[in-house]
Amino acid sequence: MKTVFSILLCVTFFASAQQKDWENPNVNQINRLPATATFYSYENSALAKSNKREQSKFYKSLNGDWKFNWVAKPADASMDFQDNNFDASKWKTIDVPSNWEMRGYGIPIYTNSVYPFFSDFPYINHHDNPVGHYIKTVNIDDSWKEKDVILHFGGVSSAFYVWVNGVFVGYSEDTRLPSEFDITEHIKKGENKIAVKVYRWSDGSYLEAQDHWRMSGIEREVYLKAVPKVRLSDFAIRTGLDENYNNALLEIRPEFIANIEDKYIKKVGHFGGNPLKTTIDDWTLSTQLLDAKGKEVGDKNVMKLEKYFGEWYPQRDNVKFGLITTEVKSPRKWSSDDPYLYTLLFTLKDVNGNPIQHTSTKVGFREVKINELGQFLVNGNPVKMIGVNRHDHHMVNGKTVSRADMEKDVQLIKKFNFNAVRTSHYPNDPYFYDLCDTYGLYVMDEANLETHGTRGQLSNVPEWSNTYLERAVRMVERDKNHPSIVMWSLGNESGTGPNHAAMAGWIKDFDPTRYIHYEGAQGNPKDNKEKTYYDPDISAPIDRPWVDVISRMYPHPDEFQNLIDKSKSDGRPVILCEYAHSMGNSTGNMKKYWDVIYKNDRAIGGYIWDWIDQGILQKDKNGKEFLAYGGDFGDTPNSGSFCINGIIASDRTPKPEIYECKKVNQPAVISETDALKGKFKILNRHHATDLSKYTLEWTLTENGIIIQKGMLPSLSTKPYNTEEININFKKPKLKAGKEYFINFKGKLKENTLWENKGYVVFEDQFQLNYSVPLVNSITGKSSLIVSENDTSIAIKNDSLLIQIDKTSGYINFYKSKGITLLESPLKLNFWRAETENDKAYRKALKLSEERIWMKAGDLIAIKDIAVNSNEKGKVIIDVKGQIKNPKTAVNLVYTILGSGEIKVDYNVIIAENAPNVPRMGMTFDVSNTYKDISYFGKGPQSNYQDRNYGAKIGLFSGDAQTMSYDYVYPQEYGNHTDIRWFKIKNKSGKGLLISGEEVLNFSVIPYGLQNLQEATHTNQLIDRDVLSVNIDLKQQGIGGDDTWTKRAQPHEEYRIKPGTYKYSFYLVPFSSEIKENKIRF
Repeated sequence: MKTVFSILLCVTFFASAQQKDWENPNVNQINRLPATATFYSYENSALAKSNKREQSKFYKSLNGDWKFNWVAKPADASMDFQDNNFDASKWKTIDVPSNWEMRGYGIPIYTNSVYPFFSDFPYINHHDNPVGHYIKTVNIDDSWKEKDVILHFGGVSSAFYVWVNGVFVGYSEDTRLPSEFDITEHIKKGENKIAVKVYRWSDGSYLEAQDHWRMSGIEREVYLKAVPKVRLSDFAIRTGLDENYNNALLEIRPEFIANIEDKYIKKVGHFGGNPLKTTIDDWTLSTQLLDAKGKEVGDKNVMKLEKYFGEWYPQRDNVKFGLITTEVKSPRKWSSDDPYLYTLLFTLKDVNGNPIQHTSTKVGFREVKINELGQFLVNGNPVKMIGVNRHDHHMVNGKTVSRADMEKDVQLIKKFNFNAVRTSHYPNDPYFYDLCDTYGLYVMDEANLETHGTRGQLSNVPEWSNTYLERAVRMVERDKNHPSIVMWSLGNESGTGPNHAAMAGWIKDFDPTRYIHYEGAQGNPKDNKEKTYYDPDISAPIDRPWVDVISRMYPHPDEFQNLIDKSKSDGRPVILCEYAHSMGNSTGNMKKYWDVIYKNDRAIGGYIWDWIDQGILQKDKNGKEFLAYGGDFGDTPNSGSFCINGIIASDRTPKPEIYECKKVNQPAVISETDALKGKFKILNRHHATDLSKYTLEWTLTENGIIIQKGMLPSLSTKPYNTEEININFKKPKLKAGKEYFINFKGKLKENTLWENKGYVVFEDQFQLNYSVPLVNSITGKSSLIVSENDTSIAIKNDSLLIQIDKTSGYINFYKSKGITLLESPLKLNFWRAETENDKAYRKALKLSEERIWMKAGDLIAIKDIAVNSNEKGKVIIDVKGQIKNPKTAVNLVYTILGSGEIKVDYNVIIAENAPNVPRMGMTFDVSNTYKDISYFGKGPQSNYQDRNYGAKIGLFSGDAQTMSYDYVYPQEYGNHTDIRWFKIKNKSGKGLLISGEEVLNFSVIPYGLQNLQEATHTNQLIDRDVLSVNIDLKQQGIGGDDTWTKRAQPHEEYRIKPGTYKYSFYLVPFSSEIKENKIRF
């Protein structure tokens, strides 16, 4: 047996030796330094305190132009470009950091789960693996002479070799974490050449099958740093709080590297007796904690290095974590509500007391805990993770995101009332965590691990265990000191296996202060039945014991509640690591999800999928800009527009969906006790601060116009408490046709990092239940003449002409007081341009039959038209018709006044066996000169019946373009619900008022319905000289629990099922502004 094992070992070793590094899971790095926390060395403590690395003479950025050459496959790669005498003068330049596909080399590829290369792990197709060659020249002066020099790459996709001055330095994989190399022996004073060879694909790519653009190159920053020969090389910090969460124990575990006289001093330790002595035992490291104003907190600590180099390791248990400890009395604690940071200064001194190294880091005092109720506590307070999934993306630069854009993201996340982010699905640039520390966001830091294309196979292969573990270890080691990080995630959609268990085991032992997440950790390893645990509606969840939270993706809210109920005995918190798939016009049902979350202690929140549309800015052959997605670059395979699912656009502007999130997320909620008496109460959902940071303003509006207003005294509502509030308003003089609302707005009292004073953080609205009879507002009695022929009916007088087509029963001409109001017939409309959710659920449920409604409005067969002109100044046209398929009875009644107004009574009866209807309403075209729009109803952003909680009833105005939102993939958009009336007018003030007998839905769209239905990109939308005006009783909801199964369908209560539907509206032409907008006659 031993002989066989030896032979197998030799064969394995030989095979490994023959493999390319970039096809060998046993070779993930050569000479790469271990991961450490991110920090920089400075000349003095003042610079260290400010911690602006650009001010340190020991930091040198290598960002900028590099010489560059690209080849399509490894066989074409240069073998000598790294040599000092290689002539690269004819090479082009490329900016670093960047992705070479975004600079014209090769093509970006978007896939969700399928590998973009032939899958034969760990091997890569040698004929389809582009290689990029980079060269940079850098000058080094005497100031770095006595230093060690470290070369830092923030992120390179996906594998690369490095040379300095012609000498091989190292190799590394793992696109999303830094790689550092000690180049001290290879650097020289003066000009130095750094050469890098990057491979697009490697064996590491099998672990990087995330749902995003696959791009290549040096995509994160590159720099050099000079460090002392004897140095603080790393440190870990813990900030445990006492049982009352009052006082803290600051614990610090420093690590050192010592290179003296060409000798490397190791940490020798001992097993008892006297520890071995080193030449630097009497060197010291001092630490000092400073508050945000720079004031010293507590005593300065001084530790001799012998405490580290001679540390005793016991036979059982482990060493004490804190080599340096400081008791801190009543520190101001860090939370998302109050992200207060201290500064910890480090000073390393030699035996003579000379300062050798200065550095610093930020410290936030906070403690996370899961209690017996399954609540997630921060500093003892239950917290809900109101989160987003965030990918690195820029519409011009691809996976390279600037510091300014990272900060823009964090500001927007805070601005729209989120408090958490999941770094889906890989570690971010260290600066992003600095921002989260500073602004206050709870971070789920996720390992760069997704094997979607092979499902969970690699998670069960021992040969890959080191790679799995390495990706966890390096992430945790780098990010361990950020207070914003409250959970570690083992990756995404990689099945489950022992390799994950190894990751979890290491993290739990190394960092007992945080919790572990992994959604894939479902099922019982002892269970040999078919695994169905991926399904979020599972009734009896069994998750691996090495995860601390039960995590699921994309359940229906009812399934989510079922999961919570059925897993009650488990006791662990339940979280949605992905939900509310925001692809296209989507993100319905948000309030329903959060009703579940707020109702259940163990439901600790969720992360929307996802933050930003991953569109790439392009121009077509006519120079027209559009946003590209999968397949637009000839990339095969691809996942199409599945990357366009953010709640902000690719240019980082808010989409309509995010306003629904803002409302659902708001940190304070007002409810009415007795609105007519001005009695309300306010709930504070903050977990760490009261409401004194806000001013609370109120207004009383009459049809959207403010008629009274006031401001409440300063609020002091404590976290999770309610407070009674009273407003002193006078009952207005009630007017017919008017509606009255009390509106509250909670505004920032002071400027914050993320928004200025006066920004509205939360708002609520209450309709006052005043009953005011509505009188007829139009009584014009101008005479009308009715004439008929075989094809039409005409109703006219000196200032009016209306024609009704006898074939369709539709009004096809409408001119009043010289104004032409219709450019196409006012006709039935049962269809909307399909949203991506519409397409998804119709495919999943095989409901293509719903598309029969697309042309149904054009298929009406008239059975009878009755004309009643007995009353002076009024004509009533009663149209009865039938749509054969789907069987639908139609009754349209037009009441026409001599003064030009029309009332439309709509009555449709749909047969029981007909498919559901996307839309119930009417539509017509009007000249695009009537582009000025005002309305009284829900706005200002577009909204739908399952996404209108964040819209408020008010008086809004705009034009057809500013009120529109062009989705990257064209589809239905621009709807508004609860509309009392809306007006369209031209520059001269002439136009048409549409007023509902009951509330309406409406939209005004620049593009044709067929164009919206068929276009796949915005540059295919055709500008017209007309606008489409939609007057709807309702639309079905937009759904979006996911965008690929039945869960994409709107929930039951938001569907339009066969049955009887009635509504009425008024068309009122005007040549000058009219006073009354709520019309009756």
